[in-house]
Amino acid sequence: MKTCTQFARLMKDRAGNFGIMTAVAIPVLMGAAGVAMDLTRVIEEKTHLQAAADAATLAAASAMSEEGSMSETEAEKLMMDFYIAQAAQTINTSDMTEEEKAAALEALKLNTEAMATVTTTTSTAASYDIRLKTSYDVPLSGLTALLGFDKMTIGIESQSASGREGNALSMYLALDESGSMAWDTTSVDPAQPTKQVQKSRQEEYSCPNKWNPHKMCTRTVYYYDEVPNYLTKMASLKAAAAVMFEELDKADPNKELIRVGADSYDDRTKAEQSIQWGRTAVKTYVSNLPAVPDGGTDASGAMANAFAALKAANTAEKAAHNGKGNPTFERFIVLMTDGEMTGNSANWNSTIDLKVRALCEQAKADKDNAGNGIKIYAIAFMAPARGKELLEYCSSGKDDYYYEPNNMTQLVQSFGEIARKAAKTGTRLTN
Repeated sequence: MKTCTQFARLMKDRAGNFGIMTAVAIPVLMGAAGVAMDLTRVIEEKTHLQAAADAATLAAASAMSEEGSMSETEAEKLMMDFYIAQAAQTINTSDMTEEEKAAALEALKLNTEAMATVTTTTSTAASYDIRLKTSYDVPLSGLTALLGFDKMTIGIESQSASGREGNALSMYLALDESGSMAWDTTSVDPAQPTKQVQKSRQEEYSCPNKWNPHKMCTRTVYYYDEVPNYLTKMASLKAAAAVMFEELDKADPNKELIRVGADSYDDRTKAEQSIQWGRTAVKTYVSNLPAVPDGGTDASGAMANAFAALKAANTAEKAAHNGKGNPTFERFIVLMTDGEMTGNSANWNSTIDLKVRALCEQAKADKDNAGNGIKIYAIAFMAPARGKELLEYCSSGKDDYYYEPNNMTQLVQSFGEIARKAAKTGTRLTN
């Protein structure tokens, strides 16, 4: 009877229940805390790896569009290498051991699939579909392991697309060959980074005579010094134009979409290169511009010739495009100068400046059958304030048609971008 009473008391006794419950709950609570911390970490790593995947597909899509001739295999390798390099940065900053990092990176490579697809619609148009699919096991902390989980697999997918389109167009270049184009830029010639320049200095020497045994004379001594070999503005222009022509060649390999002409000027308008199919004639024209130009600056004659060649009333361009099966085409003028309008002097000439502005307005207002005026790309290359103001005014819009390069690299980029914009071979990316 006593035993039963003691057992009943034990059953009714609540002392120590909290300790028992705590002992049971501690592993669960620690596991929950581990899950919370690990979940934050997993989200961060997924964000980083997603950004790396997006960057890789964008890079491959852009490269395929820019080059035009990149194969699917080459694009897939580029995408894979780019992604793994970016992902490695995330893995290497983790708290894993070196062996664990190497194993994680190798597993990432095995679990990543890169796919590139090219769809060619015409000889000048193509679209590129770029996809990357990958998974990665994120190791979890010891706290989460209390719940029986040691890793969490995250899946990542990224897709980008780009394209090259053939765009029928006629383009006329109005290029500055005034004396200031002979000046140096700040860009060193990579092919010949230094040059020998003759210099002179005065030095004394002993020249005694019978009247003055201590007489000293002065003579000029000539010597050569090695100095940086900077590219001239003209050399930079020729290099930039070559890049433009290369881009146009890619966009129109069969010479059936793009017609190009050119005219250069100093204070006089030079003989022009008429608009023709292909780029052979205009390449020769630009390469033959004087290496050491001279004269003042007056772009009005070259702009007048550009407008005359492209204006809607001149049916020659429309007939030429119709003959190639191009029912419509766009018209572009590329106006480039490194100075202000001076005419045959060293001072700004407001009359010439206003004349060029009027020609620019006339060109932009000249509507074709589709209601589009002539688009003007304006390039103020290391130009003074009045030169920049004029070209910004002449451009068809500061954001998309006006360039202000201050060195050779920027000039090359400007000409290349203009070519891609006009030919509509710029990259269009979606993700």
